[in-house]
Amino acid sequence: MLIIVGARTFVKNLWQGVHTCRRCLGRYPHDLQERTEWGTLFFVPIVPLRRERLLTCHHCGLVTKLSKTEAEQFLKP
Repeated sequence: MLIIVGARTFVKNLWQGVHTCRRCLGRYPHDLQERTEWGTLFFVPIVPLRRERLLTCHHCGLVTKLSKTEAEQFLKP
């Protein structure tokens, strides 16, 4: 019997807006994404393995990992 297991990453855009970049110190557009890696069985996502929230600067390309509470600050109105 052949069992196929693996992993797959799903990306969800949570926020887009202007924010001050930590590297270039300018106010440039940023994206906040949530990336979730799932364990798969026969190509069907079964178990979430890892979740990370990433803030990306459009100007310089800096990618910053954020905690859940830091990411929620961007989502508040």
